[in-house]
Amino acid sequence: MKKIILVTSIILLSVSSIFAKGLEDDLKIFTSWFEGRFDNFAQFYNDKENKTEFPHQNIHSIFKKVDLPQIGKTVFYVQQYSDGDEAKIYRQRLYNFTLDKAEKAIKLTIYNFDDEKKYRDSHLDSSKLNGLTVANLTTTTGCEVYWKLNKERDKFSGIMKKDACKVVSKRSGKNIIITDDLFLTKDEIWINDQAKDEQGNYIFGNKSGVHDKLKKVRWFEGWTAILKTGETLMSNQDFKADEYDGKTKILLHDQGGTVKLNDKYSVQLAQLQYKNGTWVLTLKVLENSTGKAVAYSWTNPEAEKLGINLRWVQAGFSLKK
Repeated sequence: MKKIILVTSIILLSVSSIFAKGLEDDLKIFTSWFEGRFDNFAQFYNDKENKTEFPHQNIHSIFKKVDLPQIGKTVFYVQQYSDGDEAKIYRQRLYNFTLDKAEKAIKLTIYNFDDEKKYRDSHLDSSKLNGLTVANLTTTTGCEVYWKLNKERDKFSGIMKKDACKVVSKRSGKNIIITDDLFLTKDEIWINDQAKDEQGNYIFGNKSGVHDKLKKVRWFEGWTAILKTGETLMSNQDFKADEYDGKTKILLHDQGGTVKLNDKYSVQLAQLQYKNGTWVLTLKVLENSTGKAVAYSWTNPEAEKLGINLRWVQAGFSLKK
């Protein structure tokens, strides 16, 4: 009998070891896909064009791996903003990922800062996080997210345990229940945050239940030139270099990245989807007062170079590797 128990224990330990190794491999895949910036500009744009009943807000998520052994081995600084405006920050967090053998999943513990402004833009300067300890952070038990890789190994699903995440609303002072339903691939992250009160009444989240579909951004570097006198129809006229206002070393991402040329015009890079399902990468010249395109060029979404030349306005961008 003792031999049987011993053999069984060895087998169980061996299986546990193999499973732990599998989770470690999954975590490596997860972190390589998770790190970066994601934006749902294409979804936001289509909702507006199609006059969707419950349109999605344009949100941008930054996930930056940071070295904070006092918090955990796999820690990310998170900063999220809306409307393409980096000043409109609506969330700052620390994410700590660990392996949960009992749940057979990667567990995400979410930490809140005691002073968000103090740690703002830590993705650009991680030294702001130096000396940070759990004493400067708070977390709510039950709000952990459990991530699992599918059998095809091309997508992670993340969920909270049902009705486990209960927090007190800062606005109403009432208890609210938060649920999270997420997906992560190497190119996208889909987020569906929903909240209700204890009576089941809506608090926040997209009312249609459709995920915020964020695509991982690619960065492009380029230049622009626009006539100081403004728009002209004289396409066959030669203009001298000093007649243009030029900008160089402009960084734009391809999920709605925008920069002003002057008070009247801006340029924008964006991946967009036509109604027939075709994706394209566009370079647009926008009118600042209306946000509408006065001219644009397009190519395939995987392209590494894109430009436009209307004589009075010119621009060229290349993938920054």
